[in-house]
Amino acid sequence: MEKHLTRLFFVFALVFVCTAVGNGQDADVKSMPAVSIPDAAAAEGLYGTMLVEVKVDDKGKVKDVKQIIGPDWTCPNYESPGMTALNDYVRSRTESLAIDPADRKSHLWLEFKFADPRPAKSKPEEEKLTGPKTVNAGVVNGKAVNLEIPRYPAAARRATKVRERVSVRVLINEEGKVISAENLSGGPVLATPSRVAACRSRFSPTRLNGAPVKVSGMIHYTFIP
Repeated sequence: MEKHLTRLFFVFALVFVCTAVGNGQDADVKSMPAVSIPDAAAAEGLYGTMLVEVKVDDKGKVKDVKQIIGPDWTCPNYESPGMTALNDYVRSRTESLAIDPADRKSHLWLEFKFADPRPAKSKPEEEKLTGPKTVNAGVVNGKAVNLEIPRYPAAARRATKVRERVSVRVLINEEGKVISAENLSGGPVLATPSRVAACRSRFSPTRLNGAPVKVSGMIHYTFIP
């Protein structure tokens, strides 16, 4: 139960911070200088933006790393050598920071961006040589070994009298684990448990011409009051 609540908190934080930044609100997010992605993370394609919640002392030193989110919509329960290397690297960089007095606050979100260095035009050329590393499978509900079902929040169930469908775009790794889950439809009350459920689902590994590949697809959840 404690682990489930922790995952929910991570999702709420991600949605809150990303929404605030997107709307131009003051979410106390400070962008960090360009950083180099660890080799293990690069090998898994774990590029994107990471957010780190920190507590800062009165001298501008980071005294506590509260949580690390990302990159982008990466599932908070996703584990891999690349994720471990990326989290360790970001934590190490964060703990060594001294915050500029002009930006100093007791509570901050730090933003680290890991950009894919490969030119976009090189990716189709790479596929011609090695084959696609990610295939689009469309709706993947029926391909799950374990499709986690989201819980219908009691408050939402009482407030609505109509069906609502939530769509979640997922990226599944070569072992059938969900790497990332992004809500594409549905209100925030239902989107949060849907994303948590999608992240906890498992799928059969997919092979193409005998080689394991990642899968991009959609999970649809229908909430019935």
